[in-house]
Amino acid sequence: MQAAVAAVLSAIYEEEFLGFSYGFRPGRGQHDALDALSVALQTKKVNYILDADIRGYFDTIDHAMLLQLVQDRVSDPRVLRLIERWLEAGVVDEGRWQASETGTPQGATISPLLGKPPSPPILKTRAPGG
Repeated sequence: MQAAVAAVLSAIYEEEFLGFSYGFRPGRGQHDALDALSVALQTKKVNYILDADIRGYFDTIDHAMLLQLVQDRVSDPRVLRLIERWLEAGVVDEGRWQASETGTPQGATISPLLGKPPSPPILKTRAPGG
């Protein structure tokens, strides 16, 4: 079920991702990003390179904010309810269930896509070609 919802969300979001976005996109991966970086370094003047890994990012995503971002593009209440239930599923730690108030489900098929919403409008206006 998560894979089906992820495929639908991916198709919706794909047209909004910027060209230099490579993470968790169909047909793109880390090697494609490195190839693009190599070409840019050889053909353009590059002033800086930013490599960032936000520790604990998927564990701290605010559920309400994430659901609002999804609702901006998805109107089907059944899909929205499924996503909300997945976010609130909780975790079992040492045999005890604990509620999840933030974050995406660890290891879930849909987590990488939920953690990577489309590029915000401000970035689109600031990006080359945006």
